[in-house]
Amino acid sequence: MEHVPPVSAEWRQEAPSPEVQDPPATQPEPPPSANTTVRATRPARSASEVTLGREVLDTAPRKGAVDLLRLVPGLVASRHGGEGKAQQLFLRGFDALHGQDVELNVGGLPVNEVSHIHALGYADMNFIIPEVVRELRVTEGSYRAFQGDFAVAGTVRMELGLEEPGVLLAGTLGQYGQRRVVAAVRPGDDAETFAAVELGEGKGFGPRRTFGRASLLAQAVTTLETGAGALRVRALGGSYTTRFDTPGVVREDDLLAGRSEFYDAPFGRQGGAATRHQLLLGVELPRHGSERMVLEVFGLLTDLRLRNNFTGYRVDARGDGLEQTHDVRTLGARTEYRRLVQAFGKDVALELGLGARRDEATQTQRRYRESDGTFFADEVDASIVQTDVWGYAEAQMPLGRWKLLLGGRADALGVNVFDALAFRDPRFHDGQGYSRSAFGTHLGVKAGLELTLTPLWRLFASYGDGFRSPQARSLSEGERAPFVSVRSAELGARREGERVAAQLSLFGSQVEDDFVFDHTVGTTVFTGETVRTGLSGALQARPLPGVTAALSATVAHARVLETNTLLPYFAPLVARGDVGWTRTLTLVGQPVVLTAGLGLTLIGPRPLPYDEYSSTVFLADALLGARLRNVGLRLEVENALDSRWRDGEFVYGSRFDPQAPASLVPGRHFTAGPPRTASLTLEVHL
Repeated sequence: MEHVPPVSAEWRQEAPSPEVQDPPATQPEPPPSANTTVRATRPARSASEVTLGREVLDTAPRKGAVDLLRLVPGLVASRHGGEGKAQQLFLRGFDALHGQDVELNVGGLPVNEVSHIHALGYADMNFIIPEVVRELRVTEGSYRAFQGDFAVAGTVRMELGLEEPGVLLAGTLGQYGQRRVVAAVRPGDDAETFAAVELGEGKGFGPRRTFGRASLLAQAVTTLETGAGALRVRALGGSYTTRFDTPGVVREDDLLAGRSEFYDAPFGRQGGAATRHQLLLGVELPRHGSERMVLEVFGLLTDLRLRNNFTGYRVDARGDGLEQTHDVRTLGARTEYRRLVQAFGKDVALELGLGARRDEATQTQRRYRESDGTFFADEVDASIVQTDVWGYAEAQMPLGRWKLLLGGRADALGVNVFDALAFRDPRFHDGQGYSRSAFGTHLGVKAGLELTLTPLWRLFASYGDGFRSPQARSLSEGERAPFVSVRSAELGARREGERVAAQLSLFGSQVEDDFVFDHTVGTTVFTGETVRTGLSGALQARPLPGVTAALSATVAHARVLETNTLLPYFAPLVARGDVGWTRTLTLVGQPVVLTAGLGLTLIGPRPLPYDEYSSTVFLADALLGARLRNVGLRLEVENALDSRWRDGEFVYGSRFDPQAPASLVPGRHFTAGPPRTASLTLEVHL
């Protein structure tokens, strides 16, 4: 049910179209000719849309999806669950958990999973091979009609491609048993046609942090000449598998009393395994004038087995460990149509979209003994079929220096659930299991005003209705499926240019029936109406030859209206700075390319339950590299200052010592962030 921006495509341009000729401000494109292939990007129609290209991605170490996501202005990506679990995300005052408030997409393939057993909108990005991510397209807020399920705080889409033609071979060795090999090939001039494989493993910087993974991503793009014109065909596929350990959390009082070390893992059976297999087939029909139409179908097979114990022996003397499994089969199709139409003597840029998605999931949750790992209680055994059908329309009309944007989106959701454990109580000895179904719709409005001040500066006022789909197992028979509706507004400005691009926005969001889900103890607390406000700014610049800088900062405030209290866990202050330097020198008659980069992250204290606050986080990552012809060497250092930082902090009741008296008094817990970690990568380009 999560939706993604329809895929942007390439075509043989017959005539420039005002709708598609706005390139990202930091990546100017040459004027198209009759036989030039150009990439269409959806023009920015709000202040906070930003494109982060490969030049920005290369400014600091990017060894995985979490490093890429941290480039998104205001986004915090926490890896407290180890190397194989989906990251916890924070954006614009939202604690998005593992994806419930941020729509994520890779090359047209949705990542968020509906009605997931571990967390709503669960989005595991660990299958990403960072070397083949060409750019990040970020749409913060919910102001565009293409944004669908889970696009509450925003949408992040990764476009794939390999920068250089030929073959890339790379090997990495690092501290704590890091070993990684990447092999990739780009057979021709088209950067979007490639194949890449990654193999990686590590022992981790402390106990229970071992992992191993393998990922394959491949994409082929071709243009077929037909009697009606050029037909563009694209196929994207991949497979991913991982096995990982999870350290769990450390109690703060155990650390202070000397009973635990900072990087300890108190329980030994946590971790899991996951796989993902994916395929997308798309075709862009021959263009006629300003018309553009793309058709896509996609399929996904994903599964997860995860073991966690966050509370020790608080609930049961045998242990509170939970094993969750989630196995999903997803099929979907969508189409996008764009053209210019005449209305009131004006050229109106029109965009229409239709789509459908079906998810069939089986999920279980069982409790296991901490002593030997055997199961002693079944809590969930369910199968779910969830279908979403959607349509949207968006139009922008020029009115002199002004532009008016109007749009809308409709989603219809059907859910069928079979609960195999229902009525297993001995009183109902004559039957077991229960089926139920529900249906609901969500209608959303999108609107905006744009004022062109100068050729470089534009002002924006934006409004949009976003939504989050419900957890299927929470619905009753015949219930109208309740979407969580979000109303968002923004005032902002943006500057576009080759050397300097900037965005500044004042934003606010209101959620009618919000809830906070604490996945550490598996409980949902409904908070009623919540409001989030904030200020966000981002800058991309090339101040000097060979220097690229990307800076961003977001200040947010989130509170519950009824009690006028702060929402827990959201990030009030997030600042990120990435600066890269490249220079070519001639040594012994040979050109040598030198690179250096620095990435800085600042996360202010986050509110925790019971009026507590997390610690401030400041991290510095650095890289140094040199390349002679086809051979390159790169040194990367993460957390270069060796800060002892907490990646996640939580407050809740637990009992880690089974001999200690039971208590529900909440205590502080944390997951340790990685210490200074250095790695060396050798690259060969053939």
